[in-house]
Amino acid sequence: MDTDPEIRKLAAFMLGKQGYTVLEARNRAEAISLLDRRTDDIELLLLEAKGRGYELAKELQQSQPQVPVLFLCSDSPRGNLSGLDPGAPFLKKPFTMHDIAGKVREALDSRNKTMAAGGAA
Repeated sequence: MDTDPEIRKLAAFMLGKQGYTVLEARNRAEAISLLDRRTDDIELLLLEAKGRGYELAKELQQSQPQVPVLFLCSDSPRGNLSGLDPGAPFLKKPFTMHDIAGKVREALDSRNKTMAAGGAA
């Protein structure tokens, strides 16, 4: 999630209102701990793109490569976030309930299409 507690709480609230179960992590250590303790599947990572968000995504996907990542960012990530895949999905801050719901749905739908294609092969 976002390192700013207000944005993290707002995103969690908005996604909860959409029916999603949200696990919040304030930092890298909490995120890794949460994922390590989970017995059920994590369906999406929502991470801040600035700072070490991209590195954390890579690290978490080592153990769970099927989990898509949606990055939160203040600016367009194209060209200003080193290491970020140019095709990586992102949600620009500030965002509305409609914005976050749509981007999360896109990321989950993309994951489901990829899994279906892999399962059909």
